[in-house]
Amino acid sequence: MWLAILHACVDDPWQGAPPPEPEAIGSPQVGAAEGQLRLPVGTPLSGFTARCSCLGGFGTQDLREGAYTTAFIESTGVQQWPTIKVIWISNGDEDLVLTKTDSIYSFDGLVTALETRLSAATGKDLTGRVVHTANHSHSSWGTYSQGAGWYLGSDKFNREIFERMVDQIATVAVEAHGTRQDAKIGVSWSEDWDPTDRLYRDRRDSNDTLTPWGPDGPRLGKDPHLGLVRFDTLTDEPIAMMVNFGMHGILGSEQNSLASGDSGGHLEVGLEETFDQKVVVMFTQGSGGDASPAGYQDDYARMESIGIVGAELIRPIYDAVATSAEPISMETVTHAIHKHPSNIHVTRNGTTDLYYTPYDPSPTYQADDVVYAEDGSIQSPIDEFNSHYGGVFCGSGDLDFPIGNMIGVEAFPYEQCLDLELLSSLITVFFELGEGELTLPLPESLDALTTVSRLGPLPTQQPDGSNVLQPLLVGFFPGEPVYSYGEQWRRRVKAELGFEQAMLVGYSQDHEGYLLIPEDWLTGGYEPDIGTYGPLEGEFVMEQVLETSGPLLLTDFREPTDPFGAFLPTRFPDVPLPTDVLPDDTPNAGTQVSSVDTYLWTPFVELDAEENWPSDAELAFPTQVPRVQGIVQLAWQGGDPMVDSPEVVLERQVGADWEPVTSGSGRQVASGRVDILLAHTPTPLYPVTDPQTHMWWAGWQAVSHWQERAAFPVGTYRFTVRGQAKDGDTPSWPWSTRDYSFSTDSFEVVPGLLTLTEDAAGVFVSLRAPVDGYRLVHPDGDETGDNPVLGPVEVEIVSPSGTEVVEADPTVAAPRSFVPLALPTDWTELTVTDAAGNTGTLVRPAPL
Repeated sequence: MWLAILHACVDDPWQGAPPPEPEAIGSPQVGAAEGQLRLPVGTPLSGFTARCSCLGGFGTQDLREGAYTTAFIESTGVQQWPTIKVIWISNGDEDLVLTKTDSIYSFDGLVTALETRLSAATGKDLTGRVVHTANHSHSSWGTYSQGAGWYLGSDKFNREIFERMVDQIATVAVEAHGTRQDAKIGVSWSEDWDPTDRLYRDRRDSNDTLTPWGPDGPRLGKDPHLGLVRFDTLTDEPIAMMVNFGMHGILGSEQNSLASGDSGGHLEVGLEETFDQKVVVMFTQGSGGDASPAGYQDDYARMESIGIVGAELIRPIYDAVATSAEPISMETVTHAIHKHPSNIHVTRNGTTDLYYTPYDPSPTYQADDVVYAEDGSIQSPIDEFNSHYGGVFCGSGDLDFPIGNMIGVEAFPYEQCLDLELLSSLITVFFELGEGELTLPLPESLDALTTVSRLGPLPTQQPDGSNVLQPLLVGFFPGEPVYSYGEQWRRRVKAELGFEQAMLVGYSQDHEGYLLIPEDWLTGGYEPDIGTYGPLEGEFVMEQVLETSGPLLLTDFREPTDPFGAFLPTRFPDVPLPTDVLPDDTPNAGTQVSSVDTYLWTPFVELDAEENWPSDAELAFPTQVPRVQGIVQLAWQGGDPMVDSPEVVLERQVGADWEPVTSGSGRQVASGRVDILLAHTPTPLYPVTDPQTHMWWAGWQAVSHWQERAAFPVGTYRFTVRGQAKDGDTPSWPWSTRDYSFSTDSFEVVPGLLTLTEDAAGVFVSLRAPVDGYRLVHPDGDETGDNPVLGPVEVEIVSPSGTEVVEADPTVAAPRSFVPLALPTDWTELTVTDAAGNTGTLVRPAPL
């Protein structure tokens, strides 16, 4: 009905609203900033429903209780602080604020709050001009979304976590606003840029034979498109880079309990470290719904490999992008698309007529179970999706419920759908919801917040290498687009709006589950499980975006995007800040300990969750630490994680001074940025409402941050720890705190010990990582075993006739190196020193 009312006003569309203004054209201005999403350790990690105690609580490390969990297990520490990235684009008149966090998905309430905060901070009306997108890390924080239907992926909403998130994103955005300067912008498009699946790969085989665009159209696999936007200063210094393709964030499995940006976060680090200065790199998801990360090795080392491979593939593309400071026009349209089976209709610009039959509540209802017409097209109207509130788990059939499936349907995949009414009852029980906390239909399922932005013209490098000047159209979509969805978006935008190579950014503004075109949804598989309104939902949202936003973006006027309030986002009830758990007093915060006789969890020890074992962490501070093979562990009493997010900074002695160690890009080597692991253990583990002491632990492996990993500079080092402890009795967040800090004893980093093995034609050489190794040492190596060495190597050969020193170039014989040598028959001792100074000796046994 709302669409009919809007279309009825076509003769005078702005009646009662301000008339449109001529669209401004101005020189581009760009600001960029980055930060870390420092939410309390203990906040549950999102993305894997298996982490819910209602389904086993995978990843449980012990019996601890946290202040921010309801049904999910608590996180225990940080491998990489999830990041915040902001790129602020303006032409002197219009603004587009791109915010991204390493998180599972976006939430329209978050967007609305950011609009309010940033409008107040800048004095500009930024309504509809703020975008929030997520990298879809399954190892990042949950509890920030108020959509009860998504509690199964992130735990129950917590107002404090939400407010902390808004506060931190807004702080970084205001910083980006303050750095705005005249800038140059350029765009690049690539296809088939990862042909051997080194970086990402298809994860959805149920649609492999589907040809929705005819036999001459692309086959469905992974989306081969890469979009890249480059932002430079007027003197060609880099400001920021936005990278867009699809890749899930699932390298940290449901067993992982350390927060991380996962594959997307490590891709950004890899690209950042190709620069010798700080450049903001923002990875945005394209068709990530059916694409998995590839890489090599395991666990956190595999995450790092994503950064290495991504930098190798993407940096040359970035380098070839031409940028321009020529004036551009900008316009953005933000609409919440209203959807329900009763109004969902897909026409594909008048070429099809797909819709659902009205809901029939009769217990004797029977669908015709005819899914396809004789010509192979989808039979319409669709009577198999007979649901008033929606249905879930329609695709894979992995969850077999004895009741709650749609009545009177036998056709695949509809017969597997679980009616949302039953699921809502389970959610109410699992997450201890009170009366009125969950209503049907789910409010978040009725409105899908979307944004489309046009800017340009911009110099654009096309996939064939040619360069054109054309506008860039970007659609920000509220869910997990699969390849079929991204391809349909590009095709429909080109056919209906005339824009070439439109970009699609998923996991943005809101969340509606997986986004598929109807033909793809009907092939089944996992992806149709996570959605509410059946096969037509995804393309209906796309179609409404095209119909309502496209005409506004095609004019030379800046029209009000929603003059009648027809496209407002979901309004959620106000939930107060929690006051039931307060931070503990920790008077000894900042006290380093060298041993503990109580339970201390570390990532290096696998414990039975039913036991509170004493720690065997090696906390006695070492005096020497060999490269790669040495791991330094330290522990200290700190603050309650409700107030404490400690930072452990690696420092090097330079003369009489101590200086922070920095990466090649100038960023500090500190906890939560790949290098230094951070973990927390409360004592006692439960209940969280009783007084607890809080032990923090950090571990560092002597591996360089990114470049020349096995060549960490020898020298004298220490750690400085800075944190916060409770100070005062505030009843709710933001808590009153005091700072604490301390520095450890110093230690020497020394060369690593090489392992040598004789061979008839030479010697095998490796730099062997420890069993607890978590860093990537060499692409062809093993994070807990052998690794090739840096060449050239120096070989000292001792025999009765004297000592000979030769230089050789090793070859990789994964996971080791091989050095070809013509050894004298009477050699007695062999010493190899690699290019970094790591050395090892092999002594020939004396003959019996």
